[in-house]
Amino acid sequence: MPLTQNPIVEWPKELQHLLGGIQVVAHEDGKRYARVDIDIDPGTLFLLNDFEARVRHRQVRIRPAGADECLVGGMNALVGLGAAAGSADHLSRVRISFHDLLDDDCIDRSPHM
Repeated sequence: MPLTQNPIVEWPKELQHLLGGIQVVAHEDGKRYARVDIDIDPGTLFLLNDFEARVRHRQVRIRPAGADECLVGGMNALVGLGAAAGSADHLSRVRISFHDLLDDDCIDRSPHM
């Protein structure tokens, strides 16, 4: 891996449940993106914001629910959609989204030290 290339970052296991309803869609030009709108609690909102800040300008590897393969793409900034629609435990509704998704074999090729 060239020194100028950032390694791919794995989507955190503790946040995997948030991708349960993610939808992958292709634009007319063939590029794929994915998004999911979810209600979250304050602690999860903090974890998402922290993760999004750490992976800015890097690729993120995700595994959509029910998929055999992984996808790799850029994570967009979280979008606040207002108040949560569901339970009192949830603070707000946010959109998690990814752009320029590519198929991936789920193998970590970064050098481990």
